[in-house]
Amino acid sequence: MPLDLLRLDPSFPDWVCTEILGDKDVPSAHRAELYDPNVRPATLQADAVVLFYEPSGQLLRGTVYEVQRGRDQRKLASWKLYVGHFESTRRVPFSLVVFVPDPAVARWYQTRIAGDTHSGARVVPRMFTSADVPLVPDVQLAAARPAAVLFAAEYRLGDADFGVMHPALLTALDALDPADKIIYDDRIVGRMSPAARRAWEEHLMSTAVGRRYYTERYNEADARGEARGEARGEARGEAKAVLVVLDARGVAVPDAERQRIRECLDTDQLEQWLLRAATATSIEDVLGG
Repeated sequence: MPLDLLRLDPSFPDWVCTEILGDKDVPSAHRAELYDPNVRPATLQADAVVLFYEPSGQLLRGTVYEVQRGRDQRKLASWKLYVGHFESTRRVPFSLVVFVPDPAVARWYQTRIAGDTHSGARVVPRMFTSADVPLVPDVQLAAARPAAVLFAAEYRLGDADFGVMHPALLTALDALDPADKIIYDDRIVGRMSPAARRAWEEHLMSTAVGRRYYTERYNEADARGEARGEARGEARGEAKAVLVVLDARGVAVPDAERQRIRECLDTDQLEQWLLRAATATSIEDVLGG
C-alpha cells in the first residue's frame, strides 16, 4: 500500500520526512511528480522515485522511496547505487526514504548501516517503521493529502482510539475518484474487525457526508458490477448467434473452436465473426485472419 499511495500524492515522502521523521529542513517544492524508477544500465529498479520542482520548473531535488519487508544484505549496496545514479543523471541531491514495516527488520538494517565503515560510499536512509506512523485525525490534511491519512489508517487500524480518525478517513476517501474510492475503501474497511466496522458505519450514518459517501460508494460498486454483467451477457448473446448461424449453415465447429467462441468477451470480435459466419464454408473462414 505505501507505494501506490505515491500515485495519489507524489509528495507523500515529504510528509513522511517532516511529520514522521521530524525533519525541519526539507526544502520547499512547488510540485512533485513520479519519475521512472529504473536504474540503467544495471537491471535494478527502485520502488519509486519522485522529482520535486521549483515554481519556475527548475528541478530542485529528488527522493528514492523504498518499502523493505525483509532482511537483504544486498540492499546496502543497491540503495547507494540508486542514489548515486539519480544524482549523477539528474544533477540534484536525492534523499533515500525507506519504510520498513517491521521494527525488528529496521533495527537489522540500522545495525549493518552503522557498521558499514569501510565502504567508499555511505548510505544514509531516512528509515521509519509501522510503529512510527501516527494517528492522523486532521480533516484539512485529509482533504489536501488523502494519501497521508490512508497510510495512517492502514497501520493504525487496530488502535483502540482509531475512531478519532473516522472524520479524516471519510474525508480522504471522499476526495478520491470513484475507482480509487472503491479500492481503498475495500482495502481499509475490509480489514476492520466487526466491532471497528460497526463503529465506522455508525460514523458514516451520523453525518450527511458519510451517508452520501456510503450510498455513492456502494452505488458505484453496484454500477460497475452491473456494467460488467451486462457486457458479459451481451458477449454470450453474440457468441450464441455465431454458433447458431454456423450450425444452421452446416459448418463444422470442433469442440475447441466452439469453446473459444463461447468464452470470447470481446463483442467487436464476436460481431466480426458473426459477419463472417454468414458466408463461411469452414470454421477457418470465421476465426482465421
